[in-house]
Amino acid sequence: MEGKMKVMVMEDIGKVTIRKMDIPKPGPGQVLVRIHQCNICTTDWQTWKGLRKSMGRKFPWAPGHEMAGEIVELGEGVTNPALKIGTHVVFGGQGSRGCGECHFCRSGHPDRCVNKPKEVEFGGVSGSFGFSQYAAYESGRLYPVDSSISYEEAGFVEPISTCIHGAKRIRIAPGDKVLVIGAGNLGLVNAQVAKVFGGDVIVSEISEERCRLAQSIGLKTVNPMKEDLNSVIKRFTKGIGVNVVILAVANTTVNDQALKVLAPRGRILFFASGHPVPELNVNANQIHYKEMELIGTYNSDPSDYQLAAEFLGSGVVKVGKIISQKIPMDDCQHAFELASTPGTYRVSITLD
Repeated sequence: MEGKMKVMVMEDIGKVTIRKMDIPKPGPGQVLVRIHQCNICTTDWQTWKGLRKSMGRKFPWAPGHEMAGEIVELGEGVTNPALKIGTHVVFGGQGSRGCGECHFCRSGHPDRCVNKPKEVEFGGVSGSFGFSQYAAYESGRLYPVDSSISYEEAGFVEPISTCIHGAKRIRIAPGDKVLVIGAGNLGLVNAQVAKVFGGDVIVSEISEERCRLAQSIGLKTVNPMKEDLNSVIKRFTKGIGVNVVILAVANTTVNDQALKVLAPRGRILFFASGHPVPELNVNANQIHYKEMELIGTYNSDPSDYQLAAEFLGSGVVKVGKIISQKIPMDDCQHAFELASTPGTYRVSITLD
């Protein structure tokens, strides 16, 4: 396929533009995908807003990793029978590939590869190119999704995979009492995934509107601005405390809350990152005597992507209500303004 395509590029903090580039040609083992939708991740809009300067991002940069589209061309040597012209697919991120030779890759964790591949470079720009009309990637980074799922919903496979990765890390088991703090995009996804893993879940959220949305998808909620969180958790757990806390927001206040409501031998999952970095007011003896576990999670493995596609396809994780708006890519600057507005759920950019 030849011709030009539109690519959204972040030129600098606060500035995104549309560039014209050649449609890439899939190389050996690659697949060319026509991307239809890409959702603006928190990482994307926080970088745009200048909140993640510590990550050392260099511009221009082609962001976007929550994208979905359909296969339009197969490169030489693509043998996966599930990948055919017209198949709807999502993309595995950096964590879905690695060198295949280092300790972590051979242990089944390519997201921790010590020889992590660099971002794609194309047209003088580096990045993941989720906000481009076409992209050519290795066939091993593609995951088929049911064609009945809208492209904007299919784009949630990547964030769902990170929640699955976290659920595995925190070892949610049937019957566990689970508190998810935050009912934003990934708070609601984390809560649904925790339920699938067998947890009895309650979500803490200070926005009453978000509490109502959480309830509409079958989640129990508590608003700590209206009810005493400790009292609610005591009733919820019959005075024992929660086995698991998932921090889907990052600040010092929620860190303190998590430590107070945790049961002995409980686990806290630090899912969200904070910019600036929040404080953690815990001492070593507290961890020792309570036998608590403080666990971090970041990225996801190929098995997590596969399971995420299955969860979304089967309907056990629902994301339709957490897509705020669809915006044409020519209006990308406005889309980022919306995505960075407090209270907004996912904003999806249409690349047609």
